[in-house]
Amino acid sequence: MGDSGILSAIRTTLSGLSIQMKKMEVTSENIANVEKSPDENGKVYQKKIVSFNKSAKSGRPKFSDTLNLKLRRTKSEHIQPGQKSGSISPEKEQFKVEEQKGERLVFNPNHPQADEQGYVRMPDINMIEEMVNLISASRSYEANVTAINAAKQMAKKSLEI
Repeated sequence: MGDSGILSAIRTTLSGLSIQMKKMEVTSENIANVEKSPDENGKVYQKKIVSFNKSAKSGRPKFSDTLNLKLRRTKSEHIQPGQKSGSISPEKEQFKVEEQKGERLVFNPNHPQADEQGYVRMPDINMIEEMVNLISASRSYEANVTAINAAKQMAKKSLEI
């Protein structure tokens, strides 16, 4: 099977699943650290976000790449260099986790790390925004699982023909 069809749909969906899973991990970490005070060195936890890696190869191949791939596969034993036969794993470098600089001051004069005015430096994380991000990533993950199940059902039905 070529680069199109059911395996291509599953490959794309696996890529979406991995990105949404990473978003849920990062958002959960942000939520867990929303009330974390500075460490012993005075460093405040920085909010993390998942962003797409622009240096990674895009999912859509260029015309020249497609042409070269077809030329390499004129015989069934020809495979694109560096590609395993039957591999459907998503690319690892599609996204990266970045820290957003920022902190907020919270008035808490009884806190051991409060300054002279009674303020404590805390991470600049909005709990409501993080919960919305978590729900959004969860729904996107569910949609990708549904797409994989639909692709599997189509493959099963095509084998029955």
